Amino acid sequence: MFDSGLVKICSLQQTNGNGGMPKFSLVEICTAFYQERTVGVTRMYAALGANVHIDMLIRIWENREVLTDMYCVLENGDQYKITQIQHLRDDNGLKVSDLTLERVNSYYDVD
Repeated sequence: MFDSGLVKICSLQQTNGNGGMPKFSLVEICTAFYQERTVGVTRMYAALGANVHIDMLIRIWENREVLTDMYCVLENGDQYKITQIQHLRDDNGLKVSDLTLERVNSYYDVD
């Protein structure tokens, strides 16, 4: 079912010591299998109306630890910010979460 690959879900944290310039890195919270979904026209235009760009939509098994403003790192190294989460049940009645993703402009180091 979720055969598109494995995604790391990370939070953005300051990783340098005291003093000096702040450095931010992605710290892994969990990993999940995902299924890439089609971004529908209605969702795309609603996002454009809110001045948000949707680059990808994925479905994972429900995990309430995943929050908006976290980041996803795909197996190929692409990084996305989670802009919206929808918890729902799939056609089989199983709990899943749809994550709306926006590509980041500059990549963070992943710890």
